[in-house]
Amino acid sequence: MSKVIYLAIKDLKVLFSDKSNIFFVFGFPAIFALFFGTIFSGIGEEPSGMKVALVNLDKSDFSNSYISKLDSYDALEIVPVDHNQAIDGVRTGKFSAAVILKDGFGGDFETMFTGDNSAVEMALDPGRKMEGQYLQGLLARAMFEAMAKRFTDRDWMRKQVEDWRNEVADANDLDAADAKLFLGFFDAFHTLLKDVNDENFRMEFSGDMMSFATTDVSREQKGPVSSFQITFPQAIIWGILGCSVTFAISIVQERIKGTFERLRVGPIGRAHILGGKGLACFITCVCVVCFLFIGAKLIFKMPLRSLPLFVLAAACVILCFVGLMMFVCSLGRTEQSAAGAGWALFMIMAMLGGGMVPLLFMPSWLRPFSNISPVKWSIFALEGGIWRNLTFIEMLRPLAVLLTIGTAAFIFGVVMLTRQDK
Repeated sequence: MSKVIYLAIKDLKVLFSDKSNIFFVFGFPAIFALFFGTIFSGIGEEPSGMKVALVNLDKSDFSNSYISKLDSYDALEIVPVDHNQAIDGVRTGKFSAAVILKDGFGGDFETMFTGDNSAVEMALDPGRKMEGQYLQGLLARAMFEAMAKRFTDRDWMRKQVEDWRNEVADANDLDAADAKLFLGFFDAFHTLLKDVNDENFRMEFSGDMMSFATTDVSREQKGPVSSFQITFPQAIIWGILGCSVTFAISIVQERIKGTFERLRVGPIGRAHILGGKGLACFITCVCVVCFLFIGAKLIFKMPLRSLPLFVLAAACVILCFVGLMMFVCSLGRTEQSAAGAGWALFMIMAMLGGGMVPLLFMPSWLRPFSNISPVKWSIFALEGGIWRNLTFIEMLRPLAVLLTIGTAAFIFGVVMLTRQDK
């Protein structure tokens, strides 16, 4: 065992003698966490400053009230323009979308409440589909709020009731009993609008027209409370990936330069050399995790749900990628080929596993393939101790997957290296 330790110390000295290695192992993950943590600092908040062109062809009181509602939302920046300017602005990327209120938009109850598609037109930038979906929700919200104000107009409501009553009275295809029932309802509604006092009438339309009950999932504690809780696992993964590739390349270098053979002249076997590499890689990864953890706690005040589970998850993640390091070094006989193959493999793992693009934004057909990426299981396991507040039983599955992948990759790498030496 002492031979493995001495070999590990030798590899650590070699690693830290190169300043570029220090940057990519320690500096790059810290920059990653700082950069994306700052970007995601507004996560959970609504978008702001969405520039929307608005064309008002209706020019009614209701359309003006509707536009004022839209203009009151912080998420939107409403710009009144004509039709051609709106379409050209969306096409050239000047506006995220264009909303066109056609003539008759505020004319009657049916147009507003039933959502007549001919009365409202929306032009979207194909590259901003998510913003378009959010805009549609705001348009519907403004419609409800504007209608709530319209419903408090007693004269307008009475006119609507009279129009409906006349339509029923003039209908020839309506059963006589049904027509009598509807006419009686409209007469009673008309009397209500006539006799009820203003306070009681307006009270029915005060407050929010739509409300939702919410349930607090206490054990989840509403997810991450800090944006750095989201980027911290990704930063750890990139630091560990850098360590793995660095040590994989060092193995290839020593094989090419004959260092392996010179070491084996003494009482040192291949198992000692590879064991020393693995131990040195493990120690370096632990240093990276500790460095990032201390920075996250002291500088960014990042909360941590469970330190024991985080330590357990970090250990399993490191063991997994130490095994993958051994596999990567068997993919090439030169430094360039090993580095290229290693980074290509790890980049694919990162892309599939959410290390670069969140799994939520992946195409539905591609998302199941993320299960084969150890990056996905690594991020999930780390999140389990950082903010998901998983139990030990719930952590067993991702940890078992990571240890299985690491063990299989380590064994396969050792076998491949042995065959190549022969």
